[in-house]
This record gives sequence, structure tokens and C-alpha cells, in this order.
Amino acid sequence: MSDITGSISGSTRQASRTAQREVQRNPWVVALGRAGWVAKGVVYAIVGLLAFRIATDDTGGGGEEASQSGAVARISESSFGTGVLWVIAIGLILYALWRLLSALLPGDDDASAWAHRVAYLASAALYFFLAWTAISFARHGGASGGQSEDARIERLTRSVMENGFGRWLVGAVGVGLIGLAVYFLTKGLRQRFSDELEPGGVGPVPERWIVAMGRIGWVARAAVVALIAVFLIRAAIVFDPDEAQGLDGALRRVVDSGWGTVLVILTGLGLIVYGLYCVISAPRRRLSGPS
Repeated sequence: MSDITGSISGSTRQASRTAQREVQRNPWVVALGRAGWVAKGVVYAIVGLLAFRIATDDTGGGGEEASQSGAVARISESSFGTGVLWVIAIGLILYALWRLLSALLPGDDDASAWAHRVAYLASAALYFFLAWTAISFARHGGASGGQSEDARIERLTRSVMENGFGRWLVGAVGVGLIGLAVYFLTKGLRQRFSDELEPGGVGPVPERWIVAMGRIGWVARAAVVALIAVFLIRAAIVFDPDEAQGLDGALRRVVDSGWGTVLVILTGLGLIVYGLYCVISAPRRRLSGPS
């Protein structure tokens, strides 16, 4: 019986991988994902620039929000902002569809694969929301009328903490984000992202440079997630939702500390590098299912 079960499982896995390969060879799917990756890179690079300004500008970045939504707002202020926003929005929608397709692709059926499915779905939801934000800015001539990321997080935290176990839930989310930061850090330091790329360089940029940029970028993303997690955990400990911060608020709070300016500068530069990594590596991106 065990031999029969193992044979069926092996056949199912082989069929799943065959289906994955068929999808990966589809030129429309490949183009969709790679265009989305470029849009994502542009947004991250602008977030990094805004973070860098927070650390180096005496006015604290001129009031611009260092977040993905803030990056979209910054694009809207440029001379060709509306047109660029529509292009970025389309790219982000394509990237979200890439992530959604990745979650729905046949793949392994173990706990790790299902965790990847959940992560892909969460990523798709995030970038659909960011695309909607870009469209809102484009339609209203650069004014979305929405709340900042910090305000949304503070409001959500306050709402959750009003419930009986809300404080523990906020703390658990913070701890979960610490785990995500560790995952990002490990992925960067051990180059676990390299299997998402086809081998070879891109134009004059050799493969080793692309990998180096990826390592720096994933470490910077780990720092970003860890900063947000720390303030969520602090909010739970002191039972004060005002302590919860998005990326912009966390960076501004860190700048006020002793070595905070250096940390924010490095994080901003790391996010810029990650954005460049996304744009440059786009022609080498491969679509893979949960495994």
C-alpha cells in the first residue's frame, strides 16, 4: 500500500512540475511578471530615496512619507506624474497577478509550500492595494485624500487593542514580523533568492553584481520589517497604539536616536539597491510555483 501511495504522490508531483514548466514557457506570463518586477523596483528605489532624505535633510525629508504609498505620492508630483503613475499602476497590477498566479500554480503539498502560497497571496493583495493607490493619485491629479501609512497602522492597532486579546494579537503580529525579518536576512546572506533568477548577466551587468545587489537589498528589507516589528511589539508591551509605526514613522523615530541616522542612511541606500536589483534582474526572473 505504501508503495502505491508513494507512486501516486510521485506522479502527482511530476505532473505539477510539468504544469509549472508549461506556464513558465508562456511568453505572455513571463512578460507579465517581468514588467511587474520593474514597477516594483521603481517603487522600492523611490522609498529608499525618501528614507535617505529623512536621515540627511534637516527638515526630516520635507514631510514626504518614506513608504510605498509615499513613493507613489512622490511620483505624482513630477512633471509627467500622471502618465508615469498609470504606467506604474499597470506594472504593479501585473506584479500582483504574477504573485497570484504563483500561489495558484501546481506545486508541492507540504507545509513549506503552503506557507509560500500564503506569502504569495499576501504579496498580491499588497500590490493590488498599491496599484489602486497609484490609480487614485493619477485620477485626482496627485491627491489621493487617503490616510498615511502610519495613520492607518495606528488606527488598526487601536481598533485591535480595544478587544480582549487585542494586545496579545498585536504582540504576536510583531513577533511574526521578526520571524519574517529573519527569513529575509537569511535569504539575503545565503543568496537563497538566486534560484529565482536564470543564470547569466544582463547587458553590461555581470551576474555576480546582480547577486551582490540582491544580497544588499534583501538585508535592507529585513531591517525595514524588523523596525516595524519592534514598534508593534513596543505598542503591545506599553499598551499604547500610538507606539505602532509604519515604515515612515519608524525611520523618523530611529533618526532621533544616537546611531539612528547612520542606520536609516544604510537602510535607505539598501532599498535603493534593492530597487535597482529588481529592475536590472527583471529579464532574468523566472516564475515558479510553491515548493
